[in-house]
Amino acid sequence: MPDPDVIDRIWTLADKLDPCMFVTRDGNGQRVRPVYARVRRDEGAIFILSDTKGCKLDQIAANPHVSLAFSDERANDYVVINGTAQASHDPAKARDVWRLSDETFFKSPDNPDLRVITVRPLSAELWDGSNLLVSGAKMLAERLLGAKTELVENAKVDRLE
Repeated sequence: MPDPDVIDRIWTLADKLDPCMFVTRDGNGQRVRPVYARVRRDEGAIFILSDTKGCKLDQIAANPHVSLAFSDERANDYVVINGTAQASHDPAKARDVWRLSDETFFKSPDNPDLRVITVRPLSAELWDGSNLLVSGAKMLAERLLGAKTELVENAKVDRLE
C-alpha cells in the first residue's frame, strides 16, 4: 500500500513546480519538451494545452505512455510522473484550465487548433531534498558527528491515486 504522505507530496510538488518536461515516445526513442502543466488531483489528471502543430499529438496517438518531469534544483526536489495521455479538442476544458499567459501562445481557449492533452498518472517517483538549508545542516552533522544522513528522500509509488 503506497504511503499517503508520499502521494500527497508528489501531487503537491507537481502542482508547485511548473513548467515541467513532457516526455513522449518517438519510435524507439523519446522526445522531451517543456510544457506548462495544470495539475488537478481532484480529477486524477494533469492537463497540458497544445496546438495541432508539431509531432507530440501523433506521438501520443502512436504510444500514449508519457512522463512528466518536475524539478526545483534550489530545493533539491524532483518528481517524475508516468501515465497515459490522450489529446482532444475540448474548448470547455481549455477554458477551465486557461491561464492569462496562455494568450501568448493560443490567443483564446476557443482556438480551433487548440488541444487539451489529458495525462492520467499511473506511477511516480519522488526525490525530496526538503531544501538546501536542511540538506546543508545534514551534511554539517555528518561531517561533525560522523553520522550517515540521507540528503534526499527517494520514494516510488506504483499507483498514484
